[in-house]
Amino acid sequence: MVCSKCGHSDHDVEKVILKENINHENDKTIIADGETIEGRVAISLCPRCGSARAILLNKKKRLYRCMTCSFVYTI
Repeated sequence: MVCSKCGHSDHDVEKVILKENINHENDKTIIADGETIEGRVAISLCPRCGSARAILLNKKKRLYRCMTCSFVYTI
């Protein structure tokens, strides 16, 4: 296991549990052109227009839709 901030490594770790709490207060439902999109607002640079505002459509596939130009992309 290696810390991504300081680089400290620990080889004696037997089990690591990662927990993520999701706050659904930032969830949005967007309806545009008859299509409903539900997801979390995220900060991710769009490769097409460079906007930093996106909707996270699928966390496992890391699929985003830009809130400015509607381009769908993965990172």
